[in-house]
Amino acid sequence: MWKVAAVAACVLALAAPGVARAQDEAGWSYAYTNGVATATERDDRGRVVATITCRPPTGDIVISDFALAREARRATTSAVRIGAMSVNVPSSVEGRGRNRALTINLPQRPPILAAVQPTDQLSVTVNGETRTFARGGPDKMKEVAYACWGG
Repeated sequence: MWKVAAVAACVLALAAPGVARAQDEAGWSYAYTNGVATATERDDRGRVVATITCRPPTGDIVISDFALAREARRATTSAVRIGAMSVNVPSSVEGRGRNRALTINLPQRPPILAAVQPTDQLSVTVNGETRTFARGGPDKMKEVAYACWGG
């Protein structure tokens, strides 16, 4: 019986850091790798739910939302909102299975970024479904854009 308890204690001890690590990863992170600026949003389980990327020289910002892919089937446009400002832009679903994402291409230097305030939220609406990104989304979008446009 004590062997079962010892094994259970070891399993819990090994699992606990992974659980804590996944919870620590929730929210936004940023990286600039191989000329691509990327902000990544993770949920409380550490899964990627959205990315915002930009690659010079075109400077287009691409939002990939993995949570809205199912609702976005056959959609051709999405509304991207930051605070009170919203733009309707072309969108499509790309990828397969868990890698399927709603992909939205914002034109270079979208005017929506000029209106960003510290308390604003970033959201996407497609086919009547809206997903609000984690707090800090507009700031991460600006960080990605400025790294891309300055590079």
